[in-house]
Amino acid sequence: MRLNLRFRRTSLAAGDNAMGFLEDLEKEQVKDLPLRDAIVINEHTIARAAIALMRSNDLGCSVIVQREWEPTGIFTEQSVIRMLHEGASLDSNPVSKFRDPSYRCVGLTDSIRTVWDAVVEEGMRFMCVVDHEGQLVGLAGQRSLADYVCDCYARQVAVQRLGSKPWMLEREGA
Repeated sequence: MRLNLRFRRTSLAAGDNAMGFLEDLEKEQVKDLPLRDAIVINEHTIARAAIALMRSNDLGCSVIVQREWEPTGIFTEQSVIRMLHEGASLDSNPVSKFRDPSYRCVGLTDSIRTVWDAVVEEGMRFMCVVDHEGQLVGLAGQRSLADYVCDCYARQVAVQRLGSKPWMLEREGA
């Protein structure tokens, strides 16, 4: 079924309006996104250790979990900037002191529109994806959405003019 959806989408005309795109986001689930593996740490992890893991895995956040892989927060590049701005030591402060306040989880069966709205309207970069038991499965966010759009709407992405209004935001009619 997924291949049929991709074929249908790649055959759409470049002028299609945003409504079809947003309707597709409502219909499809987060589990259909290309999720990223999460870096998992606990609340007592020292900031410098979390930063080293983030750098070695080329990822901008670590997920703070408690027992049974339940996420309780995220430690991001923005958390590091906030620490440095406040003069906090990277070697003696646990990540729990500087967790990102914009942390959010979505379920595997939530609509992709949930992630889209959080990224577009709230500027979120990462969202934890959890299963029906609340256990961490992976990360979704900007990169997942970009990969999804490029994969499922290849023709529109390929013909988009630089500097023009994105095709998915154009409004058809008056």
